[in-house]
Amino acid sequence: MNSQILSARLTFTKVTLDDWELIRSVYSNPTLMKHIGSTMSDEDIRKNFEKELAPWSMESTHWLTWIIREASTGTEVGLISICTRNREKPTAEVGFILQEAYTGKGYATEAIKAILDFAADTFGFQKFTAVCSEEHIASRRVLEKAGMNLDEIVPDSTQINGKWVNDCFYSLER
Repeated sequence: MNSQILSARLTFTKVTLDDWELIRSVYSNPTLMKHIGSTMSDEDIRKNFEKELAPWSMESTHWLTWIIREASTGTEVGLISICTRNREKPTAEVGFILQEAYTGKGYATEAIKAILDFAADTFGFQKFTAVCSEEHIASRRVLEKAGMNLDEIVPDSTQINGKWVNDCFYSLER
């Protein structure tokens, strides 16, 4: 698998042991996790992190995660991941989190497009899905700008910090 993926302004490298601090800071940050889920303990973050370090194939049940960096500076922008959801019709779910300082610059849309192209070309995925809370308007806009279509809004689908939220289910077929 390519060690680095490139887009116009970003680079993507598979997560490594050296990325622990970034991973820990993202998943323990209440602001970044506000629309995703509860913040996680270091122990839970470490368990997930160790899974993501494992080799990945389409048969894997864990996420394949890349660190997103600005190509010009090498600065860490955030994370983007895919996970196989259907092997019959090769389908992957995509998820992303950007650090607050890098939102509103088009980086998330650029990252999704680059990773979907890579995943389709490299692994043969034919369909991509994504889920976000209905109230997370910025993520919904990003998914739509990346070409994904809103398929369904499911009321009271996920509980985040003790509150039930509606989930928006998106997809894109290649």
